[in-house]
Amino acid sequence: MKPGLRARWPELEPLFDRAIDLDPEARERFLREDVQDQELRDLLGELLAGDDTDGVLDGESARYAERLLHGEGPGMPARIGPYRLVRLLGEGGSGSVYLAEREAEGYVRQVALKLLRVGLRDPAEQERFGRERRILARLTHPSIARLQDGGFTDEGVPWFALDYVEGEPLTAWCDNRRCGLQARITLFVAVCRAVAYAHRLLIVHRDLKPANILVDRDGRPHLLDFGIAKLLDASERSDDTRTGLRRLTPAYAAPEQFGSGAITTATDVYALGVLLHELLTGLRPAAGGNGEAQAASAALSVQADREALAHPRGSTARALTRALRGDLDTIVATALAEDPQRRYGGAEALADDLERHLRQHPIRARRASARYRLGKFLRRHRVAAVSTALIAASIAIGVAATLRESRAARQAAVDAARQAERADAVRTFVMALFAGVTPDESRGRSVTARELLERGEGRMAEVLARQPQLNSELSAALAGAWRQLGALDRAGDLAERALAAATGDAQRQAALLEVGAVRVAQGRLNDAERVLREALATASDEPATGEARTRLAELLAEAGRPQEALALLDANLGVDRADPAATGRLTRDLAALGSIRFRAGDLPGAEQALREALDLSRHDHAQPHTETARRAHDLAVVLLQKGAAAEAADLLGEALAARVQLLGERHPDVAQSRFNLAVARQRLGDTGTADRLYRETLDLQRDLLGPTHPDVAGTLNSLAMLAWQRDDADAAIAHMEEALAAARSAYGASHPTVATMLGNLASFERASGRLADAERDQRAALAIVRPALGENHYLVGVGRVGLATTLGERGELDAALAEYEAGLAVLESGLGAGHADVAQARVAYAEALQAAGRSEDARAQADQAMAAAEQAFPAGHPRRARIELATLRLAADGCIAPDTRLPAVIEVLAGGGSALRLDLAAALLLQAACQRRAGDPRAAEDTLARADAALAAARYVPRRLRAARAAL
Repeated sequence: MKPGLRARWPELEPLFDRAIDLDPEARERFLREDVQDQELRDLLGELLAGDDTDGVLDGESARYAERLLHGEGPGMPARIGPYRLVRLLGEGGSGSVYLAEREAEGYVRQVALKLLRVGLRDPAEQERFGRERRILARLTHPSIARLQDGGFTDEGVPWFALDYVEGEPLTAWCDNRRCGLQARITLFVAVCRAVAYAHRLLIVHRDLKPANILVDRDGRPHLLDFGIAKLLDASERSDDTRTGLRRLTPAYAAPEQFGSGAITTATDVYALGVLLHELLTGLRPAAGGNGEAQAASAALSVQADREALAHPRGSTARALTRALRGDLDTIVATALAEDPQRRYGGAEALADDLERHLRQHPIRARRASARYRLGKFLRRHRVAAVSTALIAASIAIGVAATLRESRAARQAAVDAARQAERADAVRTFVMALFAGVTPDESRGRSVTARELLERGEGRMAEVLARQPQLNSELSAALAGAWRQLGALDRAGDLAERALAAATGDAQRQAALLEVGAVRVAQGRLNDAERVLREALATASDEPATGEARTRLAELLAEAGRPQEALALLDANLGVDRADPAATGRLTRDLAALGSIRFRAGDLPGAEQALREALDLSRHDHAQPHTETARRAHDLAVVLLQKGAAAEAADLLGEALAARVQLLGERHPDVAQSRFNLAVARQRLGDTGTADRLYRETLDLQRDLLGPTHPDVAGTLNSLAMLAWQRDDADAAIAHMEEALAAARSAYGASHPTVATMLGNLASFERASGRLADAERDQRAALAIVRPALGENHYLVGVGRVGLATTLGERGELDAALAEYEAGLAVLESGLGAGHADVAQARVAYAEALQAAGRSEDARAQADQAMAAAEQAFPAGHPRRARIELATLRLAADGCIAPDTRLPAVIEVLAGGGSALRLDLAAALLLQAACQRRAGDPRAAEDTLARADAALAAARYVPRRLRAARAAL
């Protein structure tokens, strides 16, 4: 179907139905007066012109059929041939169908009798019609309604008697039973097998649609109304065998049915593709930007009611989109190709590929690219692949570039020969790298990727002596490999060499991307942005443009400009989802989207994108794999921010193990996974393990990346927080000062990361009683994040709650309450009301409300915080205990509930070390007050002594605790 016709079919269908039965004069008036949109009028005119072609079943004699069907003239007879008409079953463009009965040999046989909306009075026409009826009678298949009988009325109107099937249309049957994708595909395969049977008899249906495929109560499909089939037998390929019947259902019709193209088995394949698309998504295909049908998963993903579409399929929108992406998208797209030659060869081939998908075997529609074949080889030889995957993947960049240039030069024999020589040279180079992985040379030890790269650089001269034009490609490939190994200086030298040696746009862009990637890894973000923008301007095709957009978007997000990054990435995702073969690019861009949404404060959106990317990577790669490890790691970071530390720790453990196995211990990615695993262990209360992991990470990062790299700044920040938690204030302040210096050097003074560290420093200052310094640094942090990220970013919420806490401690209660309210609103919007950090901020707000005399409001906020804490943390978790303590302190009668809960809270807080010292003191003061009220002064004195010891060890005692102690 033409792109315009497909895109506007919802508008065209009702207009076509109205115009089809009008006489020519009325039709012209209808088009002129009722259809004002010129494009719509032109498309409708083409449809109607196609329907107007007169053939053996059209013309003057058709008027007899119209009068008979609509009760004109003598009226509808009670019988047609030997059949008694019982009731009307339905009407369509080609005629009406009745339930009819025939009595024979003592029993009654029910049939579906179809009376066509045409008339045949010429004996020659009737003979040709009879011949085609005999052809249809050859169809004897359990899933095809069999032709029982046929003939003509006295007026020359043809009729058929077919098996009567009680059932529901295919799509409705599946929807009413909430069939999942596997059940739908299995049923559809049975339909394809029936169509394939007809194709083997050289019969084409030409009007496959849900109404022509009924499913009975036993779940068996029955194909109805093969119509007046076109016989494909070569001996009868003449106009004599063509009936001229132009009735069709445009929503399911192939493009060739709207013009003069041949009607072949490929025509039915197209209709089956439309049916499959509708079965899987609930939607008919829509045109993509290139005129081909949009990918099924992409069509679903943009629907506002996609959850309603997923529900009848027993799924969710996200799960359904994920299931469609990949093989199913490819299968549907192949069936729906505009060019019949690019579709499946027949319904049998379509059924075979669907069954391969169900068995999780490779489908034949997917192109057997070099990457695809290499993936299969690596799966068969996993042990060898793991040890060499990094270098092989990097060198493949050069091979791919060579192949692209070779394809572009095929029209010239001389150029083709030259490209063949280059490809051979690259192949020789790659084979030489791996030649040493033999028992004689390795002598039983593993040959590392670093050794392979050393060998490769040593042998480059041999290749370049014969093919100097390969200098840029090989240098860029080796630069990428060294970068992934963390050897950034070496990678940078090779990347610059690749850029200097580049001779065309493709080589120059590849080199620019590698130079930019190295500079990002080095933390030189401004230089990296300039280089990547040049790479984007140099890109010559969509894959190259997409890669440059992704790299630049990631850089902009790293630089604290997420909105610019999202705008770039949106363009990529639209292209990716429209191309079923682009799963690798889609995975890459979903991961980038998740990262950028995370930086923009959209945690639910980030989690959704990263889960989809991880699922795609696990589906596409043998495990372990560096990409899957990266996707697991990225998702874990979001989960940590959402408070799901246990799941994050599991994912990080998986990622760390895979990276160590694939990359070795001394690699920046290993350091990154170890760092985030430390964060997870810290969030779970395992501070000893967290401290060890942080220090191991810091030593590795300083060695590999240098003292001012952004990753070093991040680890120092976390070590400072952990040191403070463990009551080592001097180490905490020293680490934080180092972290700020590294962050300012890497990012500049106005980066959100600098703001985060300033906020952390402010919390140290506040806890040390340096309230003026704390307020200054907190306001400085807000001055950075507000213009960079916008007022609704969750980091702004964090900053405002921190400022509110400082203001409250300084006695500026009204200002503190205003900041709490504004900050909480932002945090709830970005993190969700149930987030652990929101709960902690809510407790601080509740205490400020209590200080302002708003006890009821304070208790309501504390109760909300406790409900969230019970969901976020297990019993006995320190953060849950802190929130529970606040709930007890703010209770209407704090000495009733504490009888059962306060001792448990005190036990948890007492085991938390110096980080929970002030919380323990607050709990002990509450217990002492309750003991006094209960008439047990001796116990109260003992408890006060413990509280005083905790307060004496603190660097600073907050205002509310001083007041509580004074009251006792």
